[in-house]
Amino acid sequence: MEQTGRCRLRGSKVPALWVEGAGFVGRRYLALGIKKKQVFFCSSLVFRTFAVDMKKITYIIVILAALSLTFSCGNRKSAADYEGMLDSIRKAEVEKELLKPSGGDPVIAFFDSLAMKSVPMKYSPEFVEYLPQMQKVPAAYNSRFDYESNVDLYAVKLPSYQNYHLMLLGEKLDSTNVSLYLCTMNRDYVLVDRLCIYEQKIEDRNGRLGLMRQEYYVTSQYEVTLVSYFRGEDDDTESEEAACRYVINKEGNFEEVIIEL
Repeated sequence: MEQTGRCRLRGSKVPALWVEGAGFVGRRYLALGIKKKQVFFCSSLVFRTFAVDMKKITYIIVILAALSLTFSCGNRKSAADYEGMLDSIRKAEVEKELLKPSGGDPVIAFFDSLAMKSVPMKYSPEFVEYLPQMQKVPAAYNSRFDYESNVDLYAVKLPSYQNYHLMLLGEKLDSTNVSLYLCTMNRDYVLVDRLCIYEQKIEDRNGRLGLMRQEYYVTSQYEVTLVSYFRGEDDDTESEEAACRYVINKEGNFEEVIIEL
């Protein structure tokens, strides 16, 4: 048996510093009236502790510190507050990604991110009021649709037709008034043509002021039927004034056709 420092070990080569530490622990326990066998057990425990990979100990300390910080901040902010902060960060990252210069066209990335609205579709007061599914267009992209940057635009994509991409574009004139446009774009997402399918505005008809309103119906083949109504300021009801129909031609433009009765 070999004696190293102040502990007896069988065939073991242990650094003197560790042995000294174990002997110190042993002396402390003896001072408290603990038996020698218990002292030797505690000393062995010290050796095993020192033999643990120091990296693991470091990881444990970091994890405990993080948990302590989390619990200490728990009383300051609620889960809803943190969720709101995360949502804001996500939205900022999405907009940053869309506007980030890259080898590709950022407008294509924006178009791909839009929700898809199915066709056929027709006018409804609820849709033109709330614009469901439609996403705000970043002001930096307004010029791609022939608009100034200070105009509020909203968009939703539609199923493609004859190698053309289609989009429903909403121009918000104020908090209650909106105009809707059906847009065609080529394979490179460049605007080809635009057709106003819904609007309402004040018009003068031979000295009669009144409200003109246009409704729409769009088939799955993009046959667009528009009906105009007018109600004078002295009229009790509105009256139908005109109806017209458009189709998308081979060049991607909206072409007016005769309505067959």
